[in-house]
This record gives sequence, structure tokens and C-alpha cells, in this order.
Amino acid sequence: MNSVDQSSEKGCVSQLTDIQEFLSRFHIFSDAPSGVASLFAYLAKREEYVKGTLIMAEGERCDRIFLIVSGQVDIFQYYNERRFHLQLLSCDSINYFGELALLSEFNWFFSARAWTDVSLLSISREAFSKVMGKYPESYQSMVQKIINSRIHRFIDQSGYLLDHISPEAWREDPSEASG
Repeated sequence: MNSVDQSSEKGCVSQLTDIQEFLSRFHIFSDAPSGVASLFAYLAKREEYVKGTLIMAEGERCDRIFLIVSGQVDIFQYYNERRFHLQLLSCDSINYFGELALLSEFNWFFSARAWTDVSLLSISREAFSKVMGKYPESYQSMVQKIINSRIHRFIDQSGYLLDHISPEAWREDPSEASG
């Protein structure tokens, strides 16, 4: 019986170490003190979704960031009763969504669905606040990284949409028109 407890404990420690190493590669946590990644690893929740399952819906309250451990996630939005694909995120590199939820309360402005079976780590805004309370010197740097991440994501999504825009949407700049 005791060996089962020890192997279970070793499994938890190994899993916690794996999560900490994974989080340390994530750019938001990369320069933070090691204790920051350790606390986030401890507070992170593993979530599993089967292909086709809605992970989060546009208009619902947001409360956490999701990091993709395995699989692919479809990010989409509805506009004028039409569904628009914004991005397909995969675990090929450290990928994530919902980063702004760590900083503020708001409703999701996009939806996410498991494109394949997917394994995610989530960190709640509450957990983020607790850790930052213990490491206030890291707060400003992390907030800057989160905001810059969202800006880069917005640029990527805008580029994707502009690459797929219909020719009817193109407008000539009146200042460049000859005449």
C-alpha cells in the first residue's frame, strides 16, 4: 500500500515538474523567478476536450488563459450571423489563448472549439493574482508581455482576415486616386 502512495506521489511530482518546465518555455513566464513558474504549475488545471467540443463561447464571462499541451484549437467569431475562422492554434510551439483574462474581467470576444482532441493547461485570473501578490516585482513585466502577446495575436488574426477578404471589400485610397 505504501509503495502505491509513493508512486502516486512521484507521479504528481513528475507531472508538476513537467508542467513547470512547459510553463518556463512560455514567453510570459520565461524571465520570471523560478518560484513563479512553480506556483503557476501547482495552480494550473489540466483540461481535456474531445474533437468538436466547445471550450469557450463568445459572450461568456472569461476567467482564465489556456495553454495548448496537445492538439489543435479553432478560434472563431460570429459576425452578422456568419461564423468566421480567425486562427487554428496547435501545440507545435507554445500556443495559448485567453491571455487578457489574466488582467481583467470581460466577456469573451471570440469562441474556441477543439479542432482535434486537445489537452490544455488553464491558469485562472485568481491564481495569477495570488502569484503576483507573492512576486510583485514580476507583475509589470508579465503584464507587458501579456499585452504584447495580444497585440501580436491581433496582428496575426488581422493579417489572416485581410488575406482572405473578398475583392468587394477593397477600396482605393481617395488620396492616391489620380484625377
